[in-house]
Amino acid sequence: MERTKVHPHPVGLAAGLTAGIAYTICAATVALWPTQTLGFFASWFHGIDLTKIVGLVQLTFGNFIVGLIGIVLSLYIIGFVYALFYNMCYAHCKKRKWI
Repeated sequence: MERTKVHPHPVGLAAGLTAGIAYTICAATVALWPTQTLGFFASWFHGIDLTKIVGLVQLTFGNFIVGLIGIVLSLYIIGFVYALFYNMCYAHCKKRKWI
């Protein structure tokens, strides 16, 4: 079965939208349960007490929008670049008959 080329824009868009959804869920949990959310993320960092390095800053709508735009654009670029590199690597391996 022949593989098709990965198109950078859909990959970038999917990555950006996924990050935006995750960011929105995270912001909601911080707004609703700030202490519990910090505790949850501390478990990801092997029990590091995040409250010592992160103060519980009031989340404003403006901060949320700036962060949302930043993460969506960042992940779009990352997904786009990933797809470009994937296509280059796939062509390289196919040319050498490794796949």
